[in-house]
Amino acid sequence: MMGATNFVWLTFDSVRGDRTSIGGYDRETTPTLERIGRRDDGYAGSCFSHALWSQPSVASMMTGTYPSMHGLGSHNEVLPDSIPTVAERLSEAGFETIGVSANPFFSESTGTHRGFDRFDFVNGTELAREAGVRGSLSFVRNLRTFSGGFTLERQRHNPDYLLNEIVKDRLQDGAEGDDPFFLAAHYYGLHHPYFPSPKYRETFADDLPMSADEAAELALSNSRDVYERIAEGPIDDPEAATALNNMYDAQVAQVDALVAGLLSYVDNLGLGDDTIVVITADHGDLLGELGLYSHKLVLHDALVQVPLAVRGSEAVVDAAMANAQHADVMQMILSELDVDTDGMHGAELTEGSRETVVAQRGDETREKTLSAVREFEPDYEHEHVLAGMVTMLRTDEWKFVTGTDGSMLYRLPDESEDVSDDYPGVVERFEATFDVWMDEHGQPLDSGDHREFDDDVKSQLADLGYVVE
Repeated sequence: MMGATNFVWLTFDSVRGDRTSIGGYDRETTPTLERIGRRDDGYAGSCFSHALWSQPSVASMMTGTYPSMHGLGSHNEVLPDSIPTVAERLSEAGFETIGVSANPFFSESTGTHRGFDRFDFVNGTELAREAGVRGSLSFVRNLRTFSGGFTLERQRHNPDYLLNEIVKDRLQDGAEGDDPFFLAAHYYGLHHPYFPSPKYRETFADDLPMSADEAAELALSNSRDVYERIAEGPIDDPEAATALNNMYDAQVAQVDALVAGLLSYVDNLGLGDDTIVVITADHGDLLGELGLYSHKLVLHDALVQVPLAVRGSEAVVDAAMANAQHADVMQMILSELDVDTDGMHGAELTEGSRETVVAQRGDETREKTLSAVREFEPDYEHEHVLAGMVTMLRTDEWKFVTGTDGSMLYRLPDESEDVSDDYPGVVERFEATFDVWMDEHGQPLDSGDHREFDDDVKSQLADLGYVVE
C-alpha cells in the first residue's frame, strides 16, 4: 500500500450536475467545488451515476458494480455476500474504515455497511445525540444558515449541519489513528421537499416575482408530496415553477457552503496533503422535465448526471473524465491506493474516456411509484416510462433506453422525442452493445436475503417520500 493516504467519499442526495457551476450552469451555485477544480491536484465537473435513486446508486458506488448485478432496488433488498464492498477491500488493505449516513439505503438494513469498523446510521432523533452538546449548540446557532430557521416542523429542517458535525468528529478520530482511514458519508443534500435556509434562499432572489420567503413556501408545497405532484403534471403557474427552480438552486449553494466548512476542517486537522476527497451525488432530481418530478421513473440526464469534485488524486486529474461513472472513479482511486479492484466494473479511464455510460432502473421502482401516483390519478400513464429492468446506454450523441416492453432512442440533448424509427441502424448497434454488456456485467446475483426494513427505517423512508410496504 502506498504512503499513509486517507480517502474520504462524500455523497449529497439529489444534486443535479447541470445545476452546479462545475457542470456548466450559469449561476455560481458551487464556488467551493470550482476552487477544487482550479487546484493542481483537483478535478471538478460532472459524472454519471448508475441509477436514478439512492438504494441502487449507493450500492454501485460502494461496490463498483452495476445495479442488475448487485440487485439492490430491484431483486435484492440486501447486498449479496459474494460482492465485496469498497470498505471490505480497504479494510483488508489496512485502512481504518468509518461510515456515517442519514440515508437508510446506506446502512445495515441493506448490507452496504459491510466492512466498516465503525458505522453510524443516524436518523432525525439520533442526530443531536450523536453530534453531542457542542455540535447541537452549534446547530442552534446556525438554524438560519444551514436549516429552516426557528420552526418545529420537521420537513422545514435539513439535518446536514448536524451530520457534518458528526463527520468532523469521525475525521478527528481518523486523524488520531495509526492507520490511514477511509470515511464514507451520505448526506440529506437536496432531497425533496426543497426548503433552503433563510440565508441561502436569498442567494438568487433577484429574478423572483415574489419574496424569497414566499418562494420557499411555494417550493415546499410543490415538492412535499412528489406522487401527487407527478399525478397533477407540470406546474402550470410560471411563478410557482420559477420559485421551485430558484429554491433548488439556493439549496445547491447551501450544500456547497457546508462542503467549504468541512474541507477547511480537513485542512485544519493537517489532513489536506495526504487525503483524497471525493464530493458527489447519488442522483439528481427532475424539476418538470417530461412533466415529471423527483427521481423515480425515467433515466433522464437530470437524474443520472451528477456533480463530481475530487482533490488529492493524481489518477483522477490525469484521467479522461468526460463520461466517467462512479464505479470508474472508485476503482481508479482504489488502484491509486494499491487496493485490490478485482471484480469491479469500472472503466480504465487512464487509457481513454468511457465510450458508453450505463445506468439502470428496476421494475419494482416503476411499479411502486406508479401505484402511489395512481392514488391521485387512477389512469396515470407516461409514454417515456418503460417496464422491467430498464437499461440506459448513453454516448455523447445518443441515449438508448431498453426495457421488457420495448426501447427508445433519443438524440441528445433532446430527451423528449423517441427517434428510433428515424435511425434504425443506430438502434441496431445499441442492441448489439447491450447484449454484449449484459453478458459481461449485467447478470443478476440473488442475495437470498429478503428481510424487510424495521419500523424505524420505514418511518424515515416515508418521511423522505419513498413508498414502503
